[in-house]
Amino acid sequence: MFPRLKLSPLDIQALTMTADNPKASAKWQSQKSSLTRDRIVIAALECIVEFGYESTTMAKIAKVAKVSQGSMQYHFPAKLDAIKAAINYLLAKRLTDHQRDLEEIPEGTDSMAHAIEVYWHHLNEGHYVAYQDLVIAARTHPELARVLEPAYQRFVKAWRRDARNLIPQWNGKREKFELICDLGQYQMEGLAFGRLNGQLSDEQTRAVLDFTKDLLSKMAAEL
Repeated sequence: MFPRLKLSPLDIQALTMTADNPKASAKWQSQKSSLTRDRIVIAALECIVEFGYESTTMAKIAKVAKVSQGSMQYHFPAKLDAIKAAINYLLAKRLTDHQRDLEEIPEGTDSMAHAIEVYWHHLNEGHYVAYQDLVIAARTHPELARVLEPAYQRFVKAWRRDARNLIPQWNGKREKFELICDLGQYQMEGLAFGRLNGQLSDEQTRAVLDFTKDLLSKMAAEL
């Protein structure tokens, strides 16, 4: 007697596709391949957060994604291929979340103060933790740096486009706008790095954030 097979919902869907419907079968295979790829990309990020870039291996990613080594290598022949896909997903996810939260301005809240609080909130989520580890690792891995830099530049360009849309009066004042963005972005990213391993207290962090909000709100008001 053969053992009873345990079928996943995806397996059941595939089995309902008849052999005389090659288009449906091909579409299913494409969807299944895409789902597997997405699982691997998410698993790569989870491994970076849990183990760090250095200790993340193809075997660990495959284990977390619950795919075979063969399936892993079919989609991503090398670790850097999986990391590159993870970086693109990571920055796209950060940008999407940022766009959504940026539009939800509480009534009576200064636009600049809101933008700073939104960005700071995102810098303390898991996606940025993974990004921090990649940036640190890129210092000693030139191949990673070559992947990370252009992806980050695309993110910054899109992020600042969203900021201009939030405060239309900044259009036409590009130089001052870029300065305000530089001060806010790198001040907060520096704080996020400074909080690694508890190097900065909550009180110190809040004091710097509040000072930054006041300063940049005044600079924006002068535009």
